[in-house]
Amino acid sequence: MTKFSKLKIIILFSIFCFLFSLSAIAAKLELNSSVSEIGTGQQFKIDLTLDAEGEDINAAEGLISFPAEMLELKEIRDGESVVSFWIEKPSLKEAGKIKFSGVIPGGFRGILGPYWKGYQPGKVLSLIFNAKKEGMGAVKIRDAKVLLNDGQGIPAETIIFNFQFLISNQAPSSKFQVPSSKDTNPPELFTPEVASDPNIFDGKRFLVFAAQDKGIGVDYYAIHESARTKEAARIDTKDWIVAESPYVLKDQKLRSYIYVKAVDKIGNERFAVLPPKFAPWYKKWFVDTAAGLGIIIVVLFSIWLWRKYRKISNM
Repeated sequence: MTKFSKLKIIILFSIFCFLFSLSAIAAKLELNSSVSEIGTGQQFKIDLTLDAEGEDINAAEGLISFPAEMLELKEIRDGESVVSFWIEKPSLKEAGKIKFSGVIPGGFRGILGPYWKGYQPGKVLSLIFNAKKEGMGAVKIRDAKVLLNDGQGIPAETIIFNFQFLISNQAPSSKFQVPSSKDTNPPELFTPEVASDPNIFDGKRFLVFAAQDKGIGVDYYAIHESARTKEAARIDTKDWIVAESPYVLKDQKLRSYIYVKAVDKIGNERFAVLPPKFAPWYKKWFVDTAAGLGIIIVVLFSIWLWRKYRKISNM
């Protein structure tokens, strides 16, 4: 073997090792399904998963495209998502295009479990499709961006895996099972927060909220502001306002009770309540006066008891 041949082998080996090392540390966004051959008219599910590959991920965004003439999008699910706060909730923006953008507070390195070693990929969202006509096609991830949880949001090196499919009348039957209507578990407990920023909503106070649902996901949120306390479950339906986070508050003085309702796609509800941050002056005066009177009564009663004790002792 000549020196030139040896040099070529060394160079090629070095390039291979370099590329392998890059792919080994790069985060992965992958579209996968349990089936790749689907019968016409059948439903199937595709999961978008995030593999941090040793990185600490803070956010992910992108666009998922699919051939609308071949596939009909039936449902988008985010109930088991590793993303806990959606900046742009996954939705169909136009034919064949689904946009999403979300944050993972605290970062995401992977999912730990009792039956495997190390971190496993986490689910970002799931898509339920109906196969419309025969042919080959692909569901693809475009304009993807994954940010590191490093305090600066530096983009992580990202590898994309798309999903190839075949729709055929000869495919075995494998219709996707729809969720059971017997699911009675409401969304998880959540805590709304009031915030303000001079660069957002002209400095007005707004409400930020996000709930997780271990089933098929939260369907919608609703807000109710009231000057008096109520039992959330008994608030009239017409008094709720369907809203998305962030939500500009009507009561900018924060003197109202803020009720937030998260409803999953089966209808189960979870409520959260924030008490007024600043009570009206008359309520404050009443509370302060009642507290003052209470202290006076306790002091007078203590004096009375002390005098009675002294009187009994002197007998």
